[in-house]
Amino acid sequence: MSEKQKSFVKGAAVLMVAGLIVKILGALYRIPLTSAITTTGMGYYNVAYPIYATLLVVSTAGLPVAISKIVSEHIAMGDYTGAHNVFRVARRVLLLLGIIMTAVMLLLSGPISNAVMQEKSIYSLLAISPALFFVSILSAYRGYFQGMQMMGPTAITQVIEQVFKLVMGLSLAYAWLPMGVEYGAAGALVGVVISEVAALIVIMLIYGGNRKAIMSRVDPNHLTKKDLHFKFNVMKLLKIAVPVTLGACIMPIVVAIDSGVVSTNLQYIGYSAEQAASMYGTLTGVVNTLVNMPAVLSSALAMSLVPAISEAVAKKNGPLVRSRVSFGVKLAILVGLPAAVGFILLGQPIIRMLYRSLGADELALATSLMQMLSLSILFLTLVQTTNALLQGMGHPVKPVISLAVGAGVKVVLSIVLIRIPEINVMGAVYGTMACYIIAAIMNLIFVHQESHFKASAKNHVLKPIAATAVMGVVAYLVYRVLGDKSNTLGVICAIVAALIVYFIIIFALRTLTDEELALMPGGGRLRRIAAKFGRRGR
Repeated sequence: MSEKQKSFVKGAAVLMVAGLIVKILGALYRIPLTSAITTTGMGYYNVAYPIYATLLVVSTAGLPVAISKIVSEHIAMGDYTGAHNVFRVARRVLLLLGIIMTAVMLLLSGPISNAVMQEKSIYSLLAISPALFFVSILSAYRGYFQGMQMMGPTAITQVIEQVFKLVMGLSLAYAWLPMGVEYGAAGALVGVVISEVAALIVIMLIYGGNRKAIMSRVDPNHLTKKDLHFKFNVMKLLKIAVPVTLGACIMPIVVAIDSGVVSTNLQYIGYSAEQAASMYGTLTGVVNTLVNMPAVLSSALAMSLVPAISEAVAKKNGPLVRSRVSFGVKLAILVGLPAAVGFILLGQPIIRMLYRSLGADELALATSLMQMLSLSILFLTLVQTTNALLQGMGHPVKPVISLAVGAGVKVVLSIVLIRIPEINVMGAVYGTMACYIIAAIMNLIFVHQESHFKASAKNHVLKPIAATAVMGVVAYLVYRVLGDKSNTLGVICAIVAALIVYFIIIFALRTLTDEELALMPGGGRLRRIAAKFGRRGR
């Protein structure tokens, strides 16, 4: 098996590790920042950051995917010159977009701060605006390296971003705090700008270090007039980038709508504004934060799948396409299913361990919300993975359709169900579950239509369910034994024991085939381990 065939899961593993580090650093950042600038300062911070994130989607969500896909297609055909030309064009486009997005945010800072009736938030809005310029250019380099199935530069710069945001953000927040909490919040956001500058410098240094090898395979004389036509290349990028960007915008928009839907409809059935805010805060601040953690793994897998599938499609290798589709779907299930069961069984202990300040009523609400919302984890991982598969196969519009239908159902269902007093805020959870279930099913149908992939009931369903069932029993029993003595000890030991048992059962049931094990990091070692359990899977 070639190195290219092995690389996409190795790249996914690198991104998974980086994603977990980023999540941990992000948590370490938020806690002391809130203590420093208080909830008032965080209010100013949270006026600016979501707007920045939305504009960031516009400027960087679709183009890196487009760059990654088109570059991988060129490289699959041995056309390194065309691949580098795509990168050069995309870098110019993203440079221009970065300037435009930064200017838009600077110009709208005053009107936005006035519209939300928090005039002091203007300092935060102004402070973070330049980050849009630097991260736009950064995304061009990330897309290029991902297209070459080199996930290391993306992973390294993600960690660099978080480290600098943690160190510089907190340092500037504390340094500017004496001038007022609004300046402390602005200082934290200047830290975000510095973090993007640092990440951009690092990835440019990585590119510089690889430039000699890259340029040795580039021959400008091999470029056709069409390749050199700037407008042609831009349109080729936008054909992929626009649908991906639209898809990336759907859920942030729905989340923004959700905040109003939940609060207003809870008040409609008799809850006070304070009660509604508290219930919504429990859902978004506690439950969603935890339930979205497994998405780190599936999003890393998705990012690595796009160039891998694109390469197989470019070679018109149908069996390879179906093999990678099968492996991607299987890994999504192997990640999403145990995560869902784990949160259902250990939801309350995990919340108690991490959020000690919650009262009894808040803990009860958070537990019931988490146990129900955890059912959506499997479908969320499938949505992310199948989105990537469809994008890699050259059908970026289809995931947009799936998400749009799911999001529409979510909004309507949430409004209807929240207005039923017995259901109240749980209606938002049911809406979210419906959204991901619908989107996942539609995506799987689209994937089947485009690749003729057929899931194996034995390998894609029954074996993961069996492994997850044994894992769940072990987690439950370990926590029952240790949890009464120490909740934290019980949770940690239950998770560790469950993971060990889960991997043992996966091997014992031969869930992953010999070829699939070879694709994974340390494939040779994994195959030797699998051999100890008897014949490898087929």
